[in-house]
Amino acid sequence: MKSLTSISANLPIVDIRTEVEILVCCARTCMDSKNAERLKILLHENIDWEYLIQTANLQGLMPLLYWNLNTTCPEAVPKATLAQLRASFEANAGWSLTLTGELLRLLELFATHEIPSIPFKGAILAASAYGNLALRQFCDLDILVRQQDVLAAKDLLISQGYRLDDEWGWECNLISHDGRISVDLHQAITPNDFPVSIYFDDLWKGVKSVSLAGINVLSLSPEDLLLILCINIARDSWQDRERLVQICDVAEVIRVYQEMNWEQVIKRASQLNSLRMLFLGLLLAHDLLGANLPEEVLKRVQAEQIVKSLVSLVCKWLFCQAENPTRGREKKRFYFQVRERFQDRVPYLAHLVHLWIAPSETDRAFLPLPTSLSFLYYLIRPTRVVIKLMLR
Repeated sequence: MKSLTSISANLPIVDIRTEVEILVCCARTCMDSKNAERLKILLHENIDWEYLIQTANLQGLMPLLYWNLNTTCPEAVPKATLAQLRASFEANAGWSLTLTGELLRLLELFATHEIPSIPFKGAILAASAYGNLALRQFCDLDILVRQQDVLAAKDLLISQGYRLDDEWGWECNLISHDGRISVDLHQAITPNDFPVSIYFDDLWKGVKSVSLAGINVLSLSPEDLLLILCINIARDSWQDRERLVQICDVAEVIRVYQEMNWEQVIKRASQLNSLRMLFLGLLLAHDLLGANLPEEVLKRVQAEQIVKSLVSLVCKWLFCQAENPTRGREKKRFYFQVRERFQDRVPYLAHLVHLWIAPSETDRAFLPLPTSLSFLYYLIRPTRVVIKLMLR
């Protein structure tokens, strides 16, 4: 076991396996000499290659693991393992091309039917930030449309053989006729229980042209992309879905877009009451992967003690292998800390209150009531819980 402080002195002390530290070294498209040297040292240890590959897949880093091992020190990897990684890399590259081809077809279809759309994450991120479709692992297509166009866009996809698989207030998921391709059709960036008021029209004003497989398509501006990626890290961490590839996304966007308008990013985040989410993503990318932030931005981010606390939690969730019985309590603390205004905490607070007072089978067995009086269970349950706590 190693400490993450061996990677960066800025990180909270979290014990991790050598295999995970290898992944952190490989979570980048450009391997610098410091990380290359560290990687070579780590590979001299007793590596559990099966665990490393399994973890890389879960963290969305299989392509980068192969890419960096193969270019930095292939001789340190067992031949059979390197062949396995190469096969996975080639399969991912082929699948990425398939998904990209379908994305381009759907974007053209939407344009023909005068439905403005913005692709994000997945293929467009691989092309613009990673510079190579094969270097990022993705499995579906994410397309944002205006709220008033959702029904038309959905019907259009269905006319192309897609079927509606699931639907939520902020997005719906459709599956191709052969079951291979999944499309997430978004009308919002975040769900109702994690609201951030980013509207399509505001994003549309800043769209930029990006080359995707040799074809120019409209994509989010670098500033909007960075902010949305950081918001996604916060949301997915709260929902137990944090992955190292998301932090890598942020680091790669910062690396590629050297002319990032940082004043605009921070102003936009402030307007959306999402500064802590932005700073969380930036600090994770800086401390874990060495993302190069402007000095004035870094100073401001590092001055936020709450953000440092949030970084510690995310690192713990990412890297600790043991069961975490306190995760439920930590998630509540994370949500209330990452949301800056009381009104932004209300949806989750209401959810917790509902869970606390919602009648259970035990409550119904404790005092059977006719249907006409079932509303009384919402008074009986909190009373029972309070009495139970007092008698402990």
